[in-house]
Amino acid sequence: MDFDLTREQKMLQQSVREFIKDKIAPIAADMDREGPMSKENAHNFLKALEPFGYVGTLVPEKYGGPGLTSVEWGIIHLELRKAYASLGGIVGITSTAASVISNSDNKMIKEKILPSMLSGERIGCLGITEPDAGSDPSSMETTAVLDGDYFIINGNKMWISNGSIADYVVLMATSKAVKKGREGICMLLVEKEVSPFKASEIHKMGLKSFPTSELVFENCRVPKENLLYPVGKGFDQIQNALIFARCNAAIAGVAIAEAALEASIVHAKQRVQFGKFIGEFQMIQQMIAEMIVEIDAAKLLTFRAFKLIDDGKRCRKESSIAKAFSCEMVARVASKAIQIHGAYGLAEEYPLERYFRDARCYTIPDGTTQIQQLIIAREALGLSALK
Repeated sequence: MDFDLTREQKMLQQSVREFIKDKIAPIAADMDREGPMSKENAHNFLKALEPFGYVGTLVPEKYGGPGLTSVEWGIIHLELRKAYASLGGIVGITSTAASVISNSDNKMIKEKILPSMLSGERIGCLGITEPDAGSDPSSMETTAVLDGDYFIINGNKMWISNGSIADYVVLMATSKAVKKGREGICMLLVEKEVSPFKASEIHKMGLKSFPTSELVFENCRVPKENLLYPVGKGFDQIQNALIFARCNAAIAGVAIAEAALEASIVHAKQRVQFGKFIGEFQMIQQMIAEMIVEIDAAKLLTFRAFKLIDDGKRCRKESSIAKAFSCEMVARVASKAIQIHGAYGLAEEYPLERYFRDARCYTIPDGTTQIQQLIIAREALGLSALK
C-alpha cells in the first residue's frame, strides 16, 4: 500500500486546512454551546464547503458530484472534524445520503433530488435505526405498504442524524407482504415537503451541534416512484452503507484525537510547575508518546479500510477493526489530554472537555465496539454469535 498522498491530494488537503483554520475553527466552540445547529446555519456551511468536495463527496461527476475517492473523503473529513466534529457529522450524513441515491437505479429520483443536495440547498439523512432495532437492523418494524400509487409508511426511527433539519430521508422499511427480516426490507426516498413526518430533537452529552432526532411516520404517503431499492434489496444497501459509516466514524475518532494531542503538546511546552515545563516530566512524556502511537495506528487502520473500499472490496472485517480501535482510542486519548491539562482540561474555555464529550459518543453509533468485535471474530472464525 502506498502511504504517500498524490500531488492533487496534497493540494486538496492544504486548501481545506487553510479554509477550516480561517473560517470554521474560530467559531466551533461558540456554535457547539448553542446546541443543535439550525437548518439555516447548516445550509450556509454546506454551501461554503461544497467547493472543496464535502457535499456528495463520492457522487460521480456524471451526476454532478465531485467524484472523489474514499481516501480523499478521509483526507478532507480529518481536517474538518479536527476543528468541528459536529459539522463534519452534518456534512457527512448529507453526503452519504446523496451517495446512496446516486447508486440507485432510479433515474427519476437522481435527476430530481441530487442537484439540490449537491449544491447544499437540501439536507439529507438516513432513516435506519429504530427504538428496538439498533445493532440489528434486520428486526426493524417500520412498514411500507403499497396502496395504489403510494407507499403508506408507519413507524418510528430513532437516533437519526440530521433528522430535525433534513429535507430528504433515505428510509429503510419492511414490507408486510414479506415475512419480517432481511428479505422484506426496501429503501425509499421521503421528501418532507411532499410526505410530511414528525421530528423531535434528542439532546446528547456530546456532538452538541449535530442534530439527532426521533422521526415519527403516521400513515405517511410516499409516491411509489420514490422507491430506491425494491423489497429484498434494501438490506444489502444497509450493509454497504454501514461499512462506509464505520470508516467515517473511525476518521472522526482520528481527527478528534489529533486535535486533543496537538492541544496537549502546546500546553505541555507552556505550562510550568516546580520550575520546569510539565512536558519535561517523564509521566507527561509517556502519555504524549502513548497518544501518538495510538493515533498513528488508528489512522493507518482507517485509511487501509478506505483504500480497500476504493479497490472495490467489501472489507467488513477491516472497517470494523478501524471503527472499534479508533473510537475506543479517541476516548482514551481525550481522557489523557484532559489529565495533561489538569483543571484547565475541565474548563469550557478550553476545547478539551468538548473533545472528550464528542469522543465518547463515537463508541456507540454504526455498531457499538462490542458489535464490531463480534463482526471481526465472525470473519475470522466463520462462526457467528449473531443470527
